Amino acid sequence: MLNYPEVTKSTTDKELSDVFAQIGVILTSSLQPKEVINRVMQLIGNYFSPQNWSLLLIEEHTRRLKFEIVMGVDSEKLKGIYINKGEGIVGWVCEHAEPAIVENTSNDDRFSSRIDELIGFNTQSVVCVPLLNGQNKVVGAIELINKVISPSSTSKSDISTKTIIPTYESFTETDMKILSSIGTFTGIAIENAFLYKKVEELAMVDSLTGINNRYYFNEILRQETEKVKRYKRSMCLLMMDVDNFKIINDTFGHITGDRILRSIADILRVSVRESDFLARFGGDEFVIIMPESKESDAFILAKRIQEMIARWNTKETTPGLSLKISIGVHEAGSDNIDEILLEADKDLYQCKIFRKNSKKLTSQEEMQRYLWYNLEN
Repeated sequence: MLNYPEVTKSTTDKELSDVFAQIGVILTSSLQPKEVINRVMQLIGNYFSPQNWSLLLIEEHTRRLKFEIVMGVDSEKLKGIYINKGEGIVGWVCEHAEPAIVENTSNDDRFSSRIDELIGFNTQSVVCVPLLNGQNKVVGAIELINKVISPSSTSKSDISTKTIIPTYESFTETDMKILSSIGTFTGIAIENAFLYKKVEELAMVDSLTGINNRYYFNEILRQETEKVKRYKRSMCLLMMDVDNFKIINDTFGHITGDRILRSIADILRVSVRESDFLARFGGDEFVIIMPESKESDAFILAKRIQEMIARWNTKETTPGLSLKISIGVHEAGSDNIDEILLEADKDLYQCKIFRKNSKKLTSQEEMQRYLWYNLEN
């Protein structure tokens, strides 16, 4: 038993024109892939009245079809389910880059009942069209299942939703042609949206090391600072740089200097926890944000990093090249979180001084901090 809204008239040319006008607005008003897909699919559902409808995208490496969004009956059951390459009607559509309309699935050899059996559904009729990008390449498909006949209304004033047992009719060639046009526009818009998202991601990645950059770090620091203030938690920040990096560049060349920066990024990448945030701050400086952490946690990480740097040195074959880094560690809570970056930078500066001349250690606390994570290197 399902809820279907009552309608009072059949589709007119004006309604069709309105649909394409709305599609145009949707496809030009957002560059967020999920928003584009959701709004298009809602419009498709309202116009075609399918029992189930979905948009599937092709995985680049496996060529499987992923249910990117599903609407209608038991849509939640299809989350995480994939269609194999060439499987079923939607697989055929993507393989041949042609739309398909099936009035009765029991009479079509292309139909696969695997998904029906998996979720306990009964597919009777299908219309499916490919999503084409700007190069006319198939990137996915839109598939509508079981066209529902909307009940006629006996009273213009009664437009409430009533519980009914749905009846079905077959999709038409006109349905397929209209859906194909929508599919073409949508495919191009989705590709543009994903490209925009990729550009956004690239803007937050350091091109040399492959880790996140300062723009990303600034945004994460802002978010985590708000959490510390709101939930009264603590956070640690590690700031580090390469000792005598200018001398390394001058002595061994900038190509070697770049290789060292990439190596440090790789070491840091495998050293941090899943919950930590790593970024290249600029030049030879790197930063790590450790949410909900104490200074002792940060010292453990700093020591692990120094141990891995020491192992890197034992494997380095360039004569005279030895890598050393200094690490500043600072913990802050809700009362002093706004100063965490400044204080971590101060700690880094002190660390560099102590590493050059340990006689400058003037207190037991300074000695403990220095010994905790510097002697390995």
